[in-house]
Amino acid sequence: MSVAPKNGEFLEGKLWFARKGSIVTVGLTSAAIEEIGPVETMEFPDEDDDFGKGDPMLTVSGSRGTIEVIAPATGIIKELNTAAQDEPEMVSDDPLEEGWLVKLEIEDNSELLEYTA
Repeated sequence: MSVAPKNGEFLEGKLWFARKGSIVTVGLTSAAIEEIGPVETMEFPDEDDDFGKGDPMLTVSGSRGTIEVIAPATGIIKELNTAAQDEPEMVSDDPLEEGWLVKLEIEDNSELLEYTA
C-alpha cells in the first residue's frame, strides 16, 4: 500500500501542500508568484467551510493576474493565515513559510497520492 506524501506540488506546480497527519497546509509556489505578480488581495473562505478535492477554496490576485487556490483533497478549513490576509505582501515575500494560506483537515490521505514532492 502506498503512503500519502507529506509534501507536494499541484496545479501545474503553482500550489504546494505540507501534510501533518490529517492537516494539510496549502500555499502558493514561487512559480505562481512569478506568474501573477506581487500579491495584492485575497478572498478567503470561512473557517469550517468544506471543500471537495479540486474545488476552489480562495482567490489570490496579484499585479499581473489571479489564481484560484484549489483543495488538494476533500476537507474542512481549520485555519486561515489572517496575518497574510492583513499583509498580502507576506505571501509574495515568503510563500513557502510565513505566507501559507489555509490549513485543511482532510478526510482521506489517499487523495494526495497523485502528488509527489
